[in-house]
Amino acid sequence: MNKSFLLVCALLVSPAAHADRFTQMNQNELCTYTAQLQVAAYYFFEQGKPREEVSIKWHGDETQNEIRFVNKTVADAYTRLASWKGGSSQLLTAQSFGDMVYQACMSEKEL
Repeated sequence: MNKSFLLVCALLVSPAAHADRFTQMNQNELCTYTAQLQVAAYYFFEQGKPREEVSIKWHGDETQNEIRFVNKTVADAYTRLASWKGGSSQLLTAQSFGDMVYQACMSEKEL
């Protein structure tokens, strides 16, 4: 699964190599990217892998803003999932989680 996460990150971050990709994304693109990152984190969380052990392969052309965004998004997913797991016996499905993240982002609301 680690290779899958790296592949997702590689596919998502590779276009427009020298620009800050986040400032160029429209709301739909940004929310899709956010949901994809959080669902990737969901899979690692579900496997019991601590956040500190989730490695992200950087290409070397990311801006500090992009690195901060990806790290914060993954960390936020872990925090949210841990909170839900502590308060419930069952997590949402990965698809439901991703849909919820996307909808919250599109409506610019916190989860």
